[in-house]
Amino acid sequence: MEASQKAGGDESIVVTGYRFLSEDTSGTTNLPLPIEEVPQSISLVNNDFVKAADLKTTGEIAQYTPGAIFAGDQNSYGSLVKLRGFNSGYAIDGLPVGDSLMEPDVATLSRFELVKGPSSVVYGASRPGGLVNLVSKKASANTPSYVSALGGSWDRWRVEGQLAGSLNASDTVRAIAVGAHEESDSFIHFIKQKKSVVYGGLDFDVASNISAFVRASYQKLNRTPFEGVLTFADGTLPAGVGRSFFLGNGDGSVTIKTARVNAGLSWQASSALSVDLMANYQRVNREGGNSYVYGLQANGDMQARTERFLGWPTEDVNIGASSVLKLDDVGLSDSFISASVRYQSYRETYRGRYTDGQVNLFDGEDAISRYFGSLDGSAPGALTYRDQKLRYLTASTQANVKIAGTLTVLGGLSYSKPTVETRFVEGGAWRAFNPGGQVSLRGGLTVEPVKGLNIYGSYSESFQPQDRTDINDSVLPPLTGKQYELGAKYVSPDRRLLLTAAVFDLRQSNQQVFDQRGADGFDRFRALGEVRHRGLELEATGQIIDQWQIKAGLALLDPKIKKDADPTLIGQTRLYLPKKTASLYTSYDLTDGITLGGGFRHVGSERTSYNGATRPLASYTLADGSVSYKFDDWLLQLNVKNIFDETYYTVGYETLFYGIRPGEPRSFSISLRKDF
Repeated sequence: MEASQKAGGDESIVVTGYRFLSEDTSGTTNLPLPIEEVPQSISLVNNDFVKAADLKTTGEIAQYTPGAIFAGDQNSYGSLVKLRGFNSGYAIDGLPVGDSLMEPDVATLSRFELVKGPSSVVYGASRPGGLVNLVSKKASANTPSYVSALGGSWDRWRVEGQLAGSLNASDTVRAIAVGAHEESDSFIHFIKQKKSVVYGGLDFDVASNISAFVRASYQKLNRTPFEGVLTFADGTLPAGVGRSFFLGNGDGSVTIKTARVNAGLSWQASSALSVDLMANYQRVNREGGNSYVYGLQANGDMQARTERFLGWPTEDVNIGASSVLKLDDVGLSDSFISASVRYQSYRETYRGRYTDGQVNLFDGEDAISRYFGSLDGSAPGALTYRDQKLRYLTASTQANVKIAGTLTVLGGLSYSKPTVETRFVEGGAWRAFNPGGQVSLRGGLTVEPVKGLNIYGSYSESFQPQDRTDINDSVLPPLTGKQYELGAKYVSPDRRLLLTAAVFDLRQSNQQVFDQRGADGFDRFRALGEVRHRGLELEATGQIIDQWQIKAGLALLDPKIKKDADPTLIGQTRLYLPKKTASLYTSYDLTDGITLGGGFRHVGSERTSYNGATRPLASYTLADGSVSYKFDDWLLQLNVKNIFDETYYTVGYETLFYGIRPGEPRSFSISLRKDF
């Protein structure tokens, strides 16, 4: 069991049985407040829950989080997550990263923080729906050492180990090291996957009031590319194409290598003033290639394409400085002012060659795979090149003032100056698409009528430059968003159960939607005028009684188009978004070390066309279960997912043009862990 955290990040505080709830969100919000006092909806998923439910991907984590949606697996590289109906941003230990983030291995993380709604006052350039903050593991007095082994369906196996402890007698230098390796086949024919990850970190107590850390990780993922299976024009699957049907090159592979280094320093200058410095560098490179089909015709003919990556690196550099000044000494108890400066540089360079052909669906998987192999080995096709640079500089401040003991007022603003440059010819001139500076605002009121219950109202704004281009090669105008939110949060007196409720009205302008494929092989997009998402989110996380844990959520979403150049779209419900999602996972500790767990994930149906010409994606409900037995320092655990073998599909590109991807059938895993 990992230690839970109080605000301020003290991992030495341990609450027995407090497994599904962590609280320290100050790194994400720049507000040194416990989670129930933050006037914004935040869902926390810690490593303990991930292990209990055997969640392998960010998409599965999203299915257990109200307001989050698993929106498919683009390019076979990782899960796409939406928050409140919009693509989420990502951050690592509170510093934002670009779209280069690959699927992180959960062994390196202590928790996921899903912050919903605009956050530009904290991050400057950010997406309206929110962001997912990945919190790296640290070395503390209670960080365990362990080894574990797992086996499961489709020849899945995994080994994992962690070492943690002090490097000196005074316990001022602590270290953590993590290693994991996993391999598996798939329920989809031909697909194989192999992943290795190493992670290490040092935490220092430089002085009584100064602490620092440095962490590094390297992850290598190799897998068979797969985009999905195609549907006919009306959205139906052809006969004989089941969820194991493979479209692509069975001998093809793509390798994604991710290297990351981050560091930080915290200085408690006085009882009132604290200062934090952080930096993060990440490099992702893709090697190999991709194969996919599109444009299925009634007679089974499909367009086929292979891509060979000649170089596809992405780099992120992030530097941040923040400070908090408490105002108790000037008579404002439990009040503070925070300020931060953040700089982010993101660059993605793509060089590749693609070769086009045509294949027939009814020739069968083997013939299609062989054809892709011959296409991939044919003469090199057209060269495709795209180079993009995005740089953001953001300064922000927030003030949180408690009035009359029960009422708290929050206000904040930020100024962000992004620059965007793009070129489509190697060595060619850069084209600048600079949207100019942007001021973003945030405000909130919180009242605590009884101890532990906080009722709040808030307003927030967002601003995000876009790097997608339209059919004329013009970059889409920036995303802008604004949100009104009302909510309530209750934390039990023993701080083991958190209940939250929120209603929101979130509006965004210039939302990108797929338009068509360009002659150069890149997709083209257009911007919607304005969309409005209204919704309700309910969540319960923590411990009901000593033996009973729960994580439950319900989200209702009403996503409508309010303004657009096409008048027929105004008032329409947006596509590829479920109006209802719900989840529950609970566990109960029996006697003699036995724990029973289980739950469900429900996703409502999704429209796939505005005029009803294509079938909607069907709703689905997946049931999961687990049983574990703990004896001495050993833990034996069995997990079964999708118990009733529900068939379901997801879409990763907000279009049926590239097909739909089948969800995982019934599967099992059994693991054994030894703590030291």
